[in-house]
Amino acid sequence: MRYIPIELDEDSIAELLDPAIDPSDLEFAVVHVNNGVRSYAAQNPSLTPTHIQWLLTDLAQVQAGLAQNPSIDSQTLKTLAASTHIRVRSNAISHPAFPADALNDYVGDPSSRIRAAVAASPHASAETLALLAQDSEFEVRAAVAAHANTSPAILSTLSNDSFDEVIRAIAENPHTPLDVLERYLNGTHHQKLNVAKNPSLTDEILKRAITKAMELTEDQDESWEDSRGDTSLRGWIAERNPLSPELISILSADPYLWVRAEVAKNPSVPDSVLAQLALDPEESVRRGVVDNPSASADTKATAALLGIED
Repeated sequence: MRYIPIELDEDSIAELLDPAIDPSDLEFAVVHVNNGVRSYAAQNPSLTPTHIQWLLTDLAQVQAGLAQNPSIDSQTLKTLAASTHIRVRSNAISHPAFPADALNDYVGDPSSRIRAAVAASPHASAETLALLAQDSEFEVRAAVAAHANTSPAILSTLSNDSFDEVIRAIAENPHTPLDVLERYLNGTHHQKLNVAKNPSLTDEILKRAITKAMELTEDQDESWEDSRGDTSLRGWIAERNPLSPELISILSADPYLWVRAEVAKNPSVPDSVLAQLALDPEESVRRGVVDNPSASADTKATAALLGIED
């Protein structure tokens, strides 16, 4: 039987989670002396019903792992949801296989972590999410803000929340109304950072944001030249994947080298554009071309010919 070290590393953890693990090795791991080994083994999709029964009587750390198992059945999750340990309960309730008709039993739970688990469940209804959107704890509201079933009206209301965690979830949610997303593109540094890659943003909105981001900021004057405006936002937009042909055309000609470098690294940029960037006077841009998997061998050779330091 394979030896499983008590000091776990990335490789041994990967083996414990591998559905193709040898059955005898999995059984050994399920009863291993180390709690950490058992908690990872508990997450293996190839557990047998006997293994599950053993693990249901194990320590809370191990039960929490079992509640994260992608193949666990709904009845086992209901059993775990009755645990006295918050982590076990929250993992079970937020699991995709947890019964939808049992969620409402936990909406009014005294623990905010449990209420957040309800809000994180893929089965949470729009009505349940609307109720939890009014929760006094930000972690619950953040889970509501991130949910695909939350209505646009609730997302719009939450967009003015005072907690960054909620704002980030709103900014990243593809169901957030476009007017809110555009407001964030013109908002604080963190709002811009979190919203820039939202897949629902249209080219028209992004073009307006890029135009505004070219304007001098309050602490800049004309001497800033190439680095004028909000270069961070333009760079974050350049990281979008996919990036539309129109945005590629605009950003590949950006005056700031790090924006062009982000375009050069973007795998959605066609080789015809990368071939132009391969001739860029800035090494950082050419390095992006060389590292881009979408660049042809000839394009990479051109970029390297002009000089790339190791």
